[in-house]
Amino acid sequence: MPSALLDMHFLLADAIMPLKYEIACIVLTAMFFFAFSVAREPRGWRRLFQSMFSSSADFSVNRNKVIDESLKRYGIVVAMAILVLDVGLFVWGVTYRNRKSMESMSQEEWLRYNEYQKIQGGQGAAGARKSVSQ
Repeated sequence: MPSALLDMHFLLADAIMPLKYEIACIVLTAMFFFAFSVAREPRGWRRLFQSMFSSSADFSVNRNKVIDESLKRYGIVVAMAILVLDVGLFVWGVTYRNRKSMESMSQEEWLRYNEYQKIQGGQGAAGARKSVSQ
């Protein structure tokens, strides 16, 4: 029974958004949270890094301040870039089914679709209100 439910979930998930887009969105979201947490609290991350990879003889207050400021500045830029990529990929994945259905249309279906769009576009909001009120 659970395997049937699992198969059904994958079928539904692929119909809404393919698995590769879902995985990429999850990875990008995790990267965003990591980059944002580094940008939000750079001192803790710098201390962790220095404790693991640096010798204690290289201690300088001014250098550490510069490192903290640059981590904050570049961390926010990197986090926002990752967030933009994540949202863009999410939108790209959600519209996947519509894009694939548009690609598989024949010439006659395209003409019919364009004619329908012209009719809907020509009617406008006033025409839509008239048809609702009648």
